Amino acid sequence: MQVETPTYCARHPKEETAVRCASCETPICPKCMVSTPVGMKCRDCASNRQSVLYQVRPERFALAGIVSLIAGAGAAFLGAIGFFVIFVGTAYGYFAGSLILKASGMKRGTKLEVLAGAGMVIGALAMKVLSLIAIGKPGAVSAISLRFVLDPFFLIAVAISTACAVSKIRYL
Repeated sequence: MQVETPTYCARHPKEETAVRCASCETPICPKCMVSTPVGMKCRDCASNRQSVLYQVRPERFALAGIVSLIAGAGAAFLGAIGFFVIFVGTAYGYFAGSLILKASGMKRGTKLEVLAGAGMVIGALAMKVLSLIAIGKPGAVSAISLRFVLDPFFLIAVAISTACAVSKIRYL
């Protein structure tokens, strides 16, 4: 008759367990385990942060940033169509998200989502300011130019397209 020695959790040495991580075989207790489609995993293996899918090379990250700035500049023009910006902005946002994903090499992650969102907002604001300069208001921000930047349809276009681009990257 073989006597089994008890197994203890790797993070909680006083917790006896019979469960092991489905990926790395580390003993885990109910406090540590994360339920996944392939079984119970430890927090490290369940976080996917080591996955190749989340590792963006620096040159791809920079290219995705440039594409997001250009996509944001395009979103700045969507406010001119008025009410229909709700529908067009959604489609444009998903299209922009697809372009940013392709520029990143189809990678994902929080850093890429933040880059896409910030790049689109900065690109849209830069295009709006450049259009102010082009129509002859290069001086300090006046009430007219502030109203021009805070145009509600412009803000809706940028918000919707940015949210859709980020959600395209997140939920691919």
